[in-house]
Amino acid sequence: MILIPLLIIGIIITSAILVMPYLVSGKIDTVPVSYYFEQNIPEHKPHHEEGAFSVLTLNIGHGRGASLHQLIQSRAGITTNTDSIDKVIINEQIDIAAFQEVDGPSFWNGGLDLIERLAENSGMPHGIWTKNVETFAMSYGTALLSNLSYSSAGSYTFKARPFILPKGFTAGLFRISEESDEHICLVSLHLAPLLPQMRRLQAAAVIDFLNDLDCPIVVCGDFNCGWSSGSAVNKMTEELNLKAWKPTEKGLSTHGAGRRLDWILISEELEFIDYRVLNQRLSDHSAVKAVIRYK
Repeated sequence: MILIPLLIIGIIITSAILVMPYLVSGKIDTVPVSYYFEQNIPEHKPHHEEGAFSVLTLNIGHGRGASLHQLIQSRAGITTNTDSIDKVIINEQIDIAAFQEVDGPSFWNGGLDLIERLAENSGMPHGIWTKNVETFAMSYGTALLSNLSYSSAGSYTFKARPFILPKGFTAGLFRISEESDEHICLVSLHLAPLLPQMRRLQAAAVIDFLNDLDCPIVVCGDFNCGWSSGSAVNKMTEELNLKAWKPTEKGLSTHGAGRRLDWILISEELEFIDYRVLNQRLSDHSAVKAVIRYK
């Protein structure tokens, strides 16, 4: 008798897996939902040589740290975890930080504004935050915090699909060099989990957005996929003429079970000086740091 309910559950799960790609295979639209903020903090000079800058990307997982879920974390625990991220930003001398799953006031964090706290405690004067998810009880999304000023910015949310909470990206045009008017476009990106087809469609939307830019590009974030033929990260490197740091190298995993889900991709005009996966347990993802410069 136990086999019958198990069989029914198996049929339901199998059907969902087979049907889901058709539910999400339509065109992915981007919807501008921009939020900007500036702090009255003196602007820092870049921490590195002229023309070089440091980037950090991290899916902060709503500030839950190493715990299983943010719902079982107290406000005080989330505050402590968020402050640990700020310490890394300061100690690693980060110029631009890209975050994913960073919250505004939400029911699970006791109304704590994580993006505001990160900005204040890191001392970064410039910020761009996108509410990729916003309801009466919670808001979260992608963000950029920076010591470097930006001349323009945009925030985009991928159109929602059944059973999948929206993801999206935040983009800014940053002035890197004090000696010239050189700018780079930096993107904090979060792609959908579970469904490769959805990720490829979302990647195509990002490619369309970035294709016509006439400046170097840095795309970083939680791609929710590794380096494999046809994956979203491969699609973006090929179609935007970007490159990754040692894409098939072992020992660069950023998520459990040895998976490399978090990437920093750069234009051919740029080069990596340094690239590291940081070993601090800041969330269920590891932070990735890169020092980048013009060739």
